[in-house]
Amino acid sequence: MNENRVVLQLARAYVPMQIYVNSWDPMQGLMAGTIFPELYRPYVGREHWRDN
Repeated sequence: MNENRVVLQLARAYVPMQIYVNSWDPMQGLMAGTIFPELYRPYVGREHWRDN
């Protein structure tokens, strides 16, 4: 056995407390990628930032 082996921690998850408010119906959630409106963050590409 190698006694000089270094053990590294690869990652640590941080999940803040979230308050459940409401949810979308399953079809709208499927289209948005989440059923929780509070978590919905649509992707905005670079093109959007160049114009503004």
